[in-house]
Amino acid sequence: PAPNLGVSLPVLGKVVVSALPIASIVIGALYLGQCPRQHLLPYYLLVGGSTVLLFLLLSCLPCGDGTDPPQLSPGARGWRALFLLFLFAWFIAGNVWVYSIYPPEYKDPHNPKFCHQLLYLFAFWVTTLVYVGLGVALLAALGILGCLLLLRARLPWLQRGDGYP
Repeated sequence: PAPNLGVSLPVLGKVVVSALPIASIVIGALYLGQCPRQHLLPYYLLVGGSTVLLFLLLSCLPCGDGTDPPQLSPGARGWRALFLLFLFAWFIAGNVWVYSIYPPEYKDPHNPKFCHQLLYLFAFWVTTLVYVGLGVALLAALGILGCLLLLRARLPWLQRGDGYP
């Protein structure tokens, strides 16, 4: 029998997406205490990566058989909203912690402005990539909206005016 791609593609997508949070957890844990300039930077990676992984895990629940999309209870939707709110607040705090110390000292660990290069650059690029992803998503949404507006103007059956969008 052929594999059910309706179930395996979302799972594969979540496995691929979980690589960055796992890397964040590993780098945050390895370099704990190695950024005197901003001692919260490793915690930014640890907590952010852990929260994203937990969110991805909880988004798999309730799992169905793949035929119908699973329905979330109001309580589950509330928890999901709280997770997203926490991630948003944590991301804003991380922006302050990352961008406020740019550029740190990479060479001398005894300098109070020192931050381990791998730790800082990873946190910097993870934070910056979130902005790049949001920008790409915004441009894609605007492009799709533009295409829909063009189609609506060009296709006569979409201009009926009989209550249909």
